[in-house]
Amino acid sequence: MTHWHIWLLAKSSILDHDLDILCPFAMKTRNNLTALVFDKILCSFSNGTMESLANTRSHVQSLLHFRPVQFACCINSCICYVGLYADLDECPKCGMSCLNESGQARRIFLYMPLIPHLCALMSNCTYATCLQYHADEHAKTCIPGTTTDIFNGLHYCALLGKCVVVGDQHLAHHYFLDDRDITLSFATDGFAPFKKWKHTAWILLVFNYNLPPDERFQKDNILCVGIIPGPKKPHDADSFIYPLMQELLELSTGVSVYDALSCSVFALCAYLITAFGDIPAVSMLMHMKGHNALRPCRMCGIQGIRILDLRNKTLYVPLSRCNHPTPTDVIKYHPERLPLQEHNGFMVQAEAVESARTEKQQEELAKVSGIKGVPLLSTLSSLRFPQLFPYDFMHLVWENLIPNLVLFWSGRFKGMDKG
Repeated sequence: MTHWHIWLLAKSSILDHDLDILCPFAMKTRNNLTALVFDKILCSFSNGTMESLANTRSHVQSLLHFRPVQFACCINSCICYVGLYADLDECPKCGMSCLNESGQARRIFLYMPLIPHLCALMSNCTYATCLQYHADEHAKTCIPGTTTDIFNGLHYCALLGKCVVVGDQHLAHHYFLDDRDITLSFATDGFAPFKKWKHTAWILLVFNYNLPPDERFQKDNILCVGIIPGPKKPHDADSFIYPLMQELLELSTGVSVYDALSCSVFALCAYLITAFGDIPAVSMLMHMKGHNALRPCRMCGIQGIRILDLRNKTLYVPLSRCNHPTPTDVIKYHPERLPLQEHNGFMVQAEAVESARTEKQQEELAKVSGIKGVPLLSTLSSLRFPQLFPYDFMHLVWENLIPNLVLFWSGRFKGMDKG
């Protein structure tokens, strides 16, 4: 069953008739069946217990104990009308009105709350047992001094024994003091739902590291908390993850949850300790200018240079600039002594950009540092910038580095021989 059904199966009120309706629905969601195929199965094989897709969805919604939350968003997906934008009538980016002539939101962003998902997991014996992987199986098999999972990582170990911080308040409990505390990761990426790639949407995913490694990234266990509808890349992605941040701050303080294993209620805590995606997606989350900026790297302060062809605006980041005809601030970077970014320094630069008096000053500071402002994710004390935003191996190596090396070896890499 998918995560939509975990909550249902955890409730004792589920009847055999309900399961007869849910099983075909689970088959549809697992195998990505279209509505047409589902209805054909209904006509061909139904023994009277299978309902139409419309009736099935209605029945599932009647059994659910939580609903998606609707938020008005810009018709161009520039912003979501929450937080600082909650009282606005039109988008500050594109100027489009929030409401139509009937007074209804022109576009809706659906957010699926995270806390009910985690409550459902803890109230189901099977999943509650799986969530003890890091406390049971991993703790027994890990070898001191070796890194076999995120629970051996430097950051996770550094958080152990530290007081949880929410805003300026130091709470009484420590990170991961309870074996039932949940370790989370967040990811986002843009995708084109149509063939012509003119319209993009952005998916918001949460991963549960308390599950065993061979299960945590399976489709059934990935929590999709929302999809930014598009058709364009959001101007302020923070406004769309604002509801998630509110829940994560609440989870940092503790949420009352029923534990199916101990048959008791306890304060469940969950902490986000990493976020990932391809370079454009992570640059959006971190408020960085990205891979085409003068300082393109989120991990270090290496500065890009251009070739003399004024028509070519491509920036390169060679370690040695000895033969470059234009004087540069740094002649040579040593690969083992790159000017690495640290959390405190990152935040100082971000706050300097944020507090600049004019847009021109903001742009000048952002150009120097590569940082455009303070990211909303920085309100979580469990995250460190930029170390906990690792590079995506698939995009970085297989889809970028290897093809570019082939182009470089064959003399076809972005016209390098012309410069």
